[in-house]
Amino acid sequence: MLSVHKLRRVLTYFYFLTYFVLLAITWDGIDFSSAQADGDLVLAFAVAVWLTYGLIYLVPAIVLTWLAGKLVHRERVHGHKMVFYPLAVMSTGITTLFFYANAKLYTLYGIFVNSFVINLVATPGGLESLGASDASNLTFAAIALAFLLLQAVLLAVTLFVYRKFGEPRWVPRRFFVSLLVLFAFTTVAERIVFAYSTATGVTSVSSLTQKVPYYLGLSARGFFSKLGVKVDRKKDFQLVKGNMNFPLNPLEVDKPAKPFNIVWLVSESLRADMLDTEIMPNTWEFAQTAKRFTHNYSGGNGTRVGVFSMFTGIPGNYWFPMLAERKGAPVIDVLKDQNYQMSFYTSAKFSYPEFDSTIFSQVPSEQLHEIPGGAQGWEKDQQNVGSLLKFIDTRDKSRPFFTFMFFEAPHARYYFPPESVIRTPYPEDINYFTLSREQLASQIHLIKNRYINSVHHLDSQFGRVLDYLKKNNLLNNTIVVMLGDHGEEFMENGRWGHNSAFTDQQTRTPLVLWVPGMKPSVYDGMTNHMDVIPTLMPLLGVKNQKRDYTTGFNLLSDEVRDHAVLAEWSSTAYIDNEVKIAMPLAVVATQHPVVTGPHDQVLTAQQQDEAFALKAKNLGGMMEELGRYISKQKASK
Repeated sequence: MLSVHKLRRVLTYFYFLTYFVLLAITWDGIDFSSAQADGDLVLAFAVAVWLTYGLIYLVPAIVLTWLAGKLVHRERVHGHKMVFYPLAVMSTGITTLFFYANAKLYTLYGIFVNSFVINLVATPGGLESLGASDASNLTFAAIALAFLLLQAVLLAVTLFVYRKFGEPRWVPRRFFVSLLVLFAFTTVAERIVFAYSTATGVTSVSSLTQKVPYYLGLSARGFFSKLGVKVDRKKDFQLVKGNMNFPLNPLEVDKPAKPFNIVWLVSESLRADMLDTEIMPNTWEFAQTAKRFTHNYSGGNGTRVGVFSMFTGIPGNYWFPMLAERKGAPVIDVLKDQNYQMSFYTSAKFSYPEFDSTIFSQVPSEQLHEIPGGAQGWEKDQQNVGSLLKFIDTRDKSRPFFTFMFFEAPHARYYFPPESVIRTPYPEDINYFTLSREQLASQIHLIKNRYINSVHHLDSQFGRVLDYLKKNNLLNNTIVVMLGDHGEEFMENGRWGHNSAFTDQQTRTPLVLWVPGMKPSVYDGMTNHMDVIPTLMPLLGVKNQKRDYTTGFNLLSDEVRDHAVLAEWSSTAYIDNEVKIAMPLAVVATQHPVVTGPHDQVLTAQQQDEAFALKAKNLGGMMEELGRYISKQKASK
């Protein structure tokens, strides 16, 4: 039996082998070709990141085993191998699996395991929203088991070789000590290069680290500034923090003599170009009689901020303080005060995202309807539409009603029945965990066919609601709002899905608005989800100036929007007709503003710098919008 000392030596070799496994996993995550094109220094930086990155994240597993060893030695525990072996396999298995999960997430969606993903896993209904098939779930379980088995095999091989041959003679006595010294020197040098590059605005280095999950960057802008180095000022815009002060003043309402009913229909992942005569014939026909907005942006690139911004009329960064304070959307209070009958339906979950704790926090739970069980999205959509129409049909006709429904069919894996197929061929299933980036690129047109079929089915359910309203003469006194929560990208800019970038495909959605008595029209100017609330509030009798409760514009007025503000979990974007600037919501060493043309055109480094400088005043205005409803504001630099 090996002594504790020899066992530690075995584990040293075991962790050394695991380090090579991590090098293999992270190889594809480092863009060596781009680094080489940017010069020898950037290429050397890329190699240094690759060599040091895996070892850094092996440290927790190494330390955990070392502490266990100290405990075993102190307590003189017999059978110490029963402590060491499982702990070594489990800790390294989890580490390698974590690296693999990050690599797969980046391949498919361009994101890593972050606070958004953790929230997805931890919040009820989060994992269900992914729409993973049984095949995908089984594949992930098999992959997780394979990583644990791989580590068990590595440990077994290491033990066998050590017992049979002893300490390798070709390994110098101070080999691992020398490696640690080399690692320390390399990682310090690498971070100095990174700190200097980010301080001076050299994006070739910081852009490379965007593809490395949890890169531990070093920020030293103040230090370099004191040395006389000209520091890049792109990170001087910081999000203020504090408590919500929303609305700014109590809402004053004169109840309309004949209040409108409201039917609000929102679809998951409905991108702007889906609204046409072939894919959405029912919605298209209705849109010809209503107001159609062709250049509408969501409040962001995900469901959370998309629905939040349309119901509150304010940017998505306010989600977090409103969630913390369990603060609801003011429009709900206005409707309740006017004795509206309300009923809300979702084919997903009201708990994910946490709408039952934010915008609908003041809605009684019996008015929030969701369908339990594992039915597909299109089936739940059909059931919910039936329930929604029953609610309207059996309502108290002496009172106005408000109903909202969230449709799920166009969410990946994109759900539809056979009769909704208008595009072929398409894959019968999408197994997330077997798709490589190359396979995804070659199959994306087939996956998009699935998506189009799902949107075609969505249109049939929109049509059911619209037909009911027409047949029952309800359009004469009912406002109808139809839009998507956000868009969906199919590799047009190198990504699939949403929640990963502020590209047009991920952020632009249809917007159709029917207001009784209004003439049909098409508006090609810029609009935003935040414009829905300032359009509805005056129709509900709200007399306040709109600044009290929104940063949006009234779509029925002559106001012209010159820019839009978008948000996601940890960043925001400013968009106008000349430029699109995405910025982190907090100063993060590894993140930097991304500047493109208004429709994601690639700009040179000089063009980016010029555009950012030109829009500095506009970005200041954006920060005012992001802090307007925070009661404790910090002065920005």
